[in-house]
Amino acid sequence: MNSTTAGTTAIKQVDVLVVGSGAAAFTAAITARKQGLEVLMVEKDAVYGGTSCFSGGVMWIPGNRHSASLGPDSLKQARTYIAQEAGEYFDAERVDAFLANGPEMIDFLERETELECYPFSYPDYHPSYPGHATVRSIGTKDYEAWRLGKYRKLLRQGLTQTNFMGLAVGSNVEMKQLMSAGRSLKGLAFVLRKFGGVFRDVLRYGKPDPVTRGRALIARLSRSAFDCGIELWLNAPAKELVFVDGRVEGAEVQTQQGRVRVMARKGVVLASGGFPHDAARTAKVYPHKAAGREHRSLANPSNTGDGARLAESAGGWVDTAVQQPSAWMPISVIPYYQGPKSLWPHIVDRQKPGFIAVTSEGKRFFDEAAPYHDFVPAMVKACEHLPQTFCYLICDHRAIRRYGLGFVKPAPVPNGQHVRSGYILRGETLSDLAQQAGIDAAQFERTVARFNEHAHKGVDPEFGRGGNIYDHSQGDPDHKPNPNIAPLDVGPFYALKLVPGDIGNFAGIRTDGNARVVAQDGAPIPGLYAAGNDALSFVSGGYAGAGGTLGPGMTLGYIAGKHLAAAETTAQPVQSMKKGSHG
Repeated sequence: MNSTTAGTTAIKQVDVLVVGSGAAAFTAAITARKQGLEVLMVEKDAVYGGTSCFSGGVMWIPGNRHSASLGPDSLKQARTYIAQEAGEYFDAERVDAFLANGPEMIDFLERETELECYPFSYPDYHPSYPGHATVRSIGTKDYEAWRLGKYRKLLRQGLTQTNFMGLAVGSNVEMKQLMSAGRSLKGLAFVLRKFGGVFRDVLRYGKPDPVTRGRALIARLSRSAFDCGIELWLNAPAKELVFVDGRVEGAEVQTQQGRVRVMARKGVVLASGGFPHDAARTAKVYPHKAAGREHRSLANPSNTGDGARLAESAGGWVDTAVQQPSAWMPISVIPYYQGPKSLWPHIVDRQKPGFIAVTSEGKRFFDEAAPYHDFVPAMVKACEHLPQTFCYLICDHRAIRRYGLGFVKPAPVPNGQHVRSGYILRGETLSDLAQQAGIDAAQFERTVARFNEHAHKGVDPEFGRGGNIYDHSQGDPDHKPNPNIAPLDVGPFYALKLVPGDIGNFAGIRTDGNARVVAQDGAPIPGLYAAGNDALSFVSGGYAGAGGTLGPGMTLGYIAGKHLAAAETTAQPVQSMKKGSHG
């Protein structure tokens, strides 16, 4: 790489500049580098990995080669399903690009990098839609921290509050293994392996350092990126784009040593994580924030819309015409933590037997076992006429001891500290609990009585809870007759406040099928690409299934890398450096 100085600004010349360091950014960088291009990645934070490190490391990729071992799938069926998810916002060009390139992207990364995936059966989020399947989500295998070498300490930590002795108790996949450990040798072996990993980390590093799920995905991609010569600058935000004759050919990057003008001969890829922490932008596109209601984001706090602003400076635009502007998540706030560690994503508990959700009026409003992305809009709608937007997740003593409640762990872990801190409320009776929470007590008691009447039969005539394959996949398979439903009839009773939140935005920079940023008239802006959560979702604001942000976002990165490499170049492909190639 060439580096010169012009006046007081250093100049660095590369082929491709990638802004960001999440899974989509690394995918774009590696794809371009493997075709012989010189690639520089810049990250504004002191650590790398972005929101991807907070994720489950799951990718939704229809037609992936792993799915064949689990059951049938086809790209035609997936296209039909996506058309239902996207509705009126369905974009055939971009959807077809995703379906054509997604499986190819996985094959490429598993062949050319240390990425190793595994299949698991997981229903698409809306099984009532034509074309749904149960085989499109694939996970990332755990990684050994020592393989990162000097980069281990620079890898962003995950959501440590959701880990318990190496187990991701905020994940349905791993929570099921924990629940089955006492009844299944397979489950017990899984749990013991996780515990063993924690002890090894403590012996080696003095503390647990699990490289699992999203961290494993980033660790595997980053190890491969560094091995094939991709340079990553930390503490280096991209401040503005550089234009030459109307083409984007680089960016001004602020480093700790001063401003550097990075000239990118082929182009710039924006993959900086989107705008979930851009207060002004989200206040315009999130309806409850626009109304002044509370909102929390589980995304990386540094995801403040840098990519969107850079794209707009070049004539690009943020497309907000989507089914939903964000990937919604109901969240509770843990009072004794700060920052991302203080937020709990409610992925696991709502769907279990013995739980319901009510507003301050004491009324249920939705199927509690439905996808988290659907639960939040239902909460927002139910609270439109109320002063605040929130609900309470309610359970009885039997449920909290078996399944836990948010950050509260199941038995035998005690929960008294969470009552004392105010994280959860406890009442000996329903009326007592309602009084503490400010819930309409009379209506609340009627709601629970009505729910219990039908729960004994395993049915929910009001909202159809436990009536489809997705709901069942989130419940307790050992609970009969319905894995999602049980009466709340064993005191004391518990309540936990949930507020609207997100794990990243779906609205984003408008791109074409080649991941090129486009202007309002649809014309591509030369030299500028977008991927990951910076870019408009392929599914146009629908949430297709587990990994519905990572899989499409990484595919856009792959498409961008390929398109950049396809331009005339004298670059030579870089030889594959896979497992065991580094020291």
